[in-house]
Amino acid sequence: MIDTSSKFGATRQLARFIVESKVPTPVRQTARRYLLDWLGSAIAGGNMRPPSLIREVVDSLGGHTQATILASGKQTSAPLAAFANAAASHVLEMDDLDPGSIYHPAAPTISAALAVAEHLNADGYELLDAIAVGYEVGIRVGEALGPSHYQHWHTTGTAGTFGAVAAAARLHGLNTDDTVYALGSAGTTAAGLWEFLTDGAMSKQLHPAKAAHDGILAAILAKHGVTAATRILEGPKGVLAAMSSETFPARLSEGLSAEMLDWRIAGVAFKVHAACRHTHSAVDAALELRSKNAVTTDQIDSVHVQIYEQALDLLDGMEPSTPYAAKFSLPFCIATALEFGDLGPNRFTDETIQNHSTLALADRVSFSTDPNLDAAYPEAWPSVVSVRLIDGIELTARVDHPAGDIKTGVKDSDLSSKFARMTSFRFTDAAEDVAAQLLNATQPMTASEVVKICCTGKQLAITADH
Repeated sequence: MIDTSSKFGATRQLARFIVESKVPTPVRQTARRYLLDWLGSAIAGGNMRPPSLIREVVDSLGGHTQATILASGKQTSAPLAAFANAAASHVLEMDDLDPGSIYHPAAPTISAALAVAEHLNADGYELLDAIAVGYEVGIRVGEALGPSHYQHWHTTGTAGTFGAVAAAARLHGLNTDDTVYALGSAGTTAAGLWEFLTDGAMSKQLHPAKAAHDGILAAILAKHGVTAATRILEGPKGVLAAMSSETFPARLSEGLSAEMLDWRIAGVAFKVHAACRHTHSAVDAALELRSKNAVTTDQIDSVHVQIYEQALDLLDGMEPSTPYAAKFSLPFCIATALEFGDLGPNRFTDETIQNHSTLALADRVSFSTDPNLDAAYPEAWPSVVSVRLIDGIELTARVDHPAGDIKTGVKDSDLSSKFARMTSFRFTDAAEDVAAQLLNATQPMTASEVVKICCTGKQLAITADH
């Protein structure tokens, strides 16, 4: 039971953790994995729309030369650099996701941490610590908000603001009182609504971008003496009360301590498919049927997908009207996977979403919810795919944990290969060597070194232990 007094409540407990926690060495190494994964998405997405449009706006606003926009190599203020990099890292839908909190932690958290660390000339250990602390806080807030929050709110915009402010506050060295105020300012600005899906609009990139920007801003405001709500999470008019119909406030602080060994970052999933993760279990089941049975699309009469209700709440009715909207169209994703055998970024272009054979197969995909699958979510993200062939044979597969989930086992080599695929246009043949350096350098890279290696596309002359 949480003591919700302003002195000892959940907000203050999180603030004390941000200030006092000691990040174990294995957790720091885990943070390197997520930094590498985020960099791949940020580099690959930097010149796409809408990140390129957002970068034009950032350039027009100007700002002190504190931190770097990875897509252009230009410098601007730390909040604006984080804004641009967060948008870039989320657009391909290849950035990580925490299943329990239904939240993409890297986009807001690492964008904020990298920008602030570059501005403050923080060392590599401080950068990794800020990432781990930001993940812990953001994920706990997402868990406390619960699945009901997700019906209207995009957790990456809401909980993500707390992940970003935690990373920024840690790097700025705020004391506990000021960190409470930073959390308060972050919470009162946290937002991100799903309504944009109705229009297939670009707002989703704005959510992590604004979260990263506002998290840094909140930390700076607190550093300069701006006060804020001291019970922004647990208060009667706070975030939990305002944004969810069913909350889990104990998740904010249970097991939380400065000396803890088990951190939330260790359970975050990596993404293999370039689409909304709610489609991934179904896509993996379809790919399994295709591979094991040598199924070709001309053999398929119909496809039926059973899925949990939370996914259908988000995906139902989505049409592949734009490349980005297609990432949320379950029939398009299933049809594409069955036709081509993968669901990579190159499957979502203006040309591919008009592919007649893919669209024809998508028209034969139906879906429904299953209460048994609902009960498993969000601990599992299950889907059952049944493919009926023209000759009457029916093939069925179920997947509970899609590829990339920690429960499936993700090796450093998997992450290096993914990074190479995402960034080959910049690093050419050196991408996997760069990945190894980011993961294994004896002294972890500073933010400035990370930025330099990403902007130049070359390894740095630093000691590495491969």
